[in-house]
Amino acid sequence: MNDLFSSFQASSKEEWIALLKKELKGESIDALNKINRVEEIAFPSYFHREDQQSSFSDPGLAPYTRGIQSKNNDWTIATTFRMGDLKQTNREIIAALMAGTDHLVLEATNTSEIDFHELLNEVGLSFIHTTFRAKTKEQVNEFLIFVKEAPALVEYANNDELLKTDLPAYQDKNPNLKLFHVDAFAVQQAGGTTWQELSIALAEGHELLVKQIEKGVDCDTAAAAIHFTFGIGSKYFFELAKIRAFRTCWAQIVSAYGPKHTCSLAATITARTGFLNTSLKDPYTNLLRQTTEAMSVVLGGIQHLNIQPYDWYSSNSNTPFTRRMATNISLLLKEESYLQIVLDPAGGSYALDALTETIAERAWSSFQWIERNGTISNPEVRKTLSTEIEEKASMRIAEIKDKTEKRIGINIFPNPEQVTNNWTELPACWNNLKPLILEQTL
Repeated sequence: MNDLFSSFQASSKEEWIALLKKELKGESIDALNKINRVEEIAFPSYFHREDQQSSFSDPGLAPYTRGIQSKNNDWTIATTFRMGDLKQTNREIIAALMAGTDHLVLEATNTSEIDFHELLNEVGLSFIHTTFRAKTKEQVNEFLIFVKEAPALVEYANNDELLKTDLPAYQDKNPNLKLFHVDAFAVQQAGGTTWQELSIALAEGHELLVKQIEKGVDCDTAAAAIHFTFGIGSKYFFELAKIRAFRTCWAQIVSAYGPKHTCSLAATITARTGFLNTSLKDPYTNLLRQTTEAMSVVLGGIQHLNIQPYDWYSSNSNTPFTRRMATNISLLLKEESYLQIVLDPAGGSYALDALTETIAERAWSSFQWIERNGTISNPEVRKTLSTEIEEKASMRIAEIKDKTEKRIGINIFPNPEQVTNNWTELPACWNNLKPLILEQTL
């Protein structure tokens, strides 16, 4: 194998360009240069070895650009449940576990006390992951008492409330606990760019890291307590590169605080499908969208994949079906495509490496601006960032209306069948921004 490359003659960049021009048959080579106006990023779709600016470490090694795993590319299949009638929800959970789910996402629907014994009856929590979206700190406490040492992630909007608790007590009892959540998904769902999503995630993650350290928690423990959720957009290569770029930047932040263990530089990431590109008028096209969205972040190397039912916020939902279809997408990517086996399938692509670096640089520059101007807690900083996200959302709407961006079933090829289904109210996004649903803008 060591003689493999010596058996083939290497081509220069000039030879590569000449071949491309020949294959284009008279069309300008500039046609291969893609420009994303919303992202403000140029993306050349061809590269040569001579264009490679830097080489990344192997998968499983810091700064984890190519993933935190060194043996496989596995991820958990996270399925979402609203906690209404607890007995009914328990039946749905058991059915989902039997169908391939290995990560429960439990969403509290009100502030009432929750009987987790009834909700999770006969569920072996130590064999799966569980994410709890809590409404109150009391619910968080109830959940943590129940899960004990099982792998658990908490999503609670007020991290400052959790910071007032006895952190070492939580972290000593459950080393598998991710207590603090950074919700970058809420930036993406408002219409933000990849680098806006990353910069806000970096700023909020950094603030949580600093606040824990100031309370006497060591850097390694503090970093291990934080987990991040990102949305998934429609731009396949951008979403793949976004995940890689974030790991690079987060490792740089954590390393500044002198952790004892290199693994502390690795970010825990959940990727979640949203509703920005979803269509209720042409529902089955959503399965295609969710499949390509899921594949992009899986190739980026996330740990947890939460494909939400595409009709999660609709007046006429068929959740048992859409939830099962969501689970089946992950199963298809694993059991039929074997993407959980191949480490960093995108490795070796000079174009994707360059895009990763570009997004990382844009995100880092924005993060530095946030830090210079008073951190992410500064109301003026948040106001400015919100305005910038709204501007990007307006650009997305304009592209849908003039069909610069085409979405099947939304602005082209409408569904000939009449579908009676309407959007219900979605939760507010980052800094109370309005969620963007492109279908509603037409």
